[in-house]
Amino acid sequence: MDNDKLLVGQKVKEIRKQNGLTQEKFCEKIGIEPSSLSNIETGKSFPSMGTILTIMEKFGITPESFFDFAYLCDNENLEDAIIKIVKSLPYEKKQIAFRILKQFVV
Repeated sequence: MDNDKLLVGQKVKEIRKQNGLTQEKFCEKIGIEPSSLSNIETGKSFPSMGTILTIMEKFGITPESFFDFAYLCDNENLEDAIIKIVKSLPYEKKQIAFRILKQFVV
């Protein structure tokens, strides 16, 4: 349960930062107190369903995207998730994925 709180908090913080908002400005947009946002982002509490729905609506985020935490997991699980995705791709898309990933290797 605590891990779930951390993942949701990381996601909310990521959304806020991707939109270039301070905690105060983000709170104004979604209608919560800064102390509540701080507790959410640090994994001390869950946002209410209403807050989650407001975030998704205000920032154009689908439920699938909001609750996709695969890339936030630990290294081993992340590697497993990447491999699973790549294995499911048709050959042509595997080639594209390879070229993209190769750009990150120095």
